[in-house]
Amino acid sequence: MIINEWDSAFTQKYGHDFPSSYMTFDTEFTGGSEHDDLVLEIGHTLVEDGKVVDSLNVILNWYAHPDIRSDWLDYKLNNMRSIVGTGWTLTPEKLKTGIDPIKGLRFYAKLFKTWKNRDLPFVAQNGQSADERMLRGNFNRFLNKPFSLPDNGYFDTGAIFKASEIWDAESGDAMNFKVQMLPNRTETLKTYFSRVIYTRVAGVKWSLAKIMDNFGLTEKHAVDEAQFHNAGFDAMCLHWIMEEYRSRITRKNVTQEITPPDPVREITRPAKTKPKKEEKAKSDSCKTRTAGSKKEPKSGFKRRRKQRLI
Repeated sequence: MIINEWDSAFTQKYGHDFPSSYMTFDTEFTGGSEHDDLVLEIGHTLVEDGKVVDSLNVILNWYAHPDIRSDWLDYKLNNMRSIVGTGWTLTPEKLKTGIDPIKGLRFYAKLFKTWKNRDLPFVAQNGQSADERMLRGNFNRFLNKPFSLPDNGYFDTGAIFKASEIWDAESGDAMNFKVQMLPNRTETLKTYFSRVIYTRVAGVKWSLAKIMDNFGLTEKHAVDEAQFHNAGFDAMCLHWIMEEYRSRITRKNVTQEITPPDPVREITRPAKTKPKKEEKAKSDSCKTRTAGSKKEPKSGFKRRRKQRLI
């Protein structure tokens, strides 16, 4: 699991602890144009301390909006079905059962803002290149409001799985990209996940269904393949994946922080003085002359020598 390899400089950006409280969300849309296409469905799951506290799926009925041509919308829905396949369930008939699209967008603009103000993270699958762009386009176009995921408050389940698959690879082209799967210290969570997503590696698959199968979550939660591509259900799958990731974390990668010295205390601290070296006591055999004492007689060796010379 690549999360175990993230160093403390990176994990510090989200508080070191992999989140147990977060919002997963997903969207379905008419196409990939941020400025022209429409968000058709939004789903979310709110998780606090690892437990689901709320979930919702909302279909936006754009047929009820006066500025959207029904023939254009028919074409877009049929085109998406041809791209996605039989798993695409948003037919014109189903879309017409949805709520007023402006009310739906306003509800989610308020919910996202409230969650962001709580400083809790968002979770999506390939969310920057898909969900964030489409929500930003629709919020700007119809609500005149901005939308962006926080730089260090977003986790991408697809990017984490892809990086882990490459990091654990033992053969193939993925072996050449191992080091690139580690985050740089200057990267935010968003820039790191975006870099991983856009790194193309042959043979590495990371679709939502692939991740669910890889961890046995499809069987565990009795998932039917037809349930995918529903925004609310996909958001719930992201919650199951996040909890699977959290269960596989073996270390927090936190380095011990060193407390700097208190400058005031350092200045007021008394200067250290070197201890004086004790003078060695002189030997008792060395007698010193005292005042008034007589001069010691010179050795008699020289006197005897003079006598011999005479």
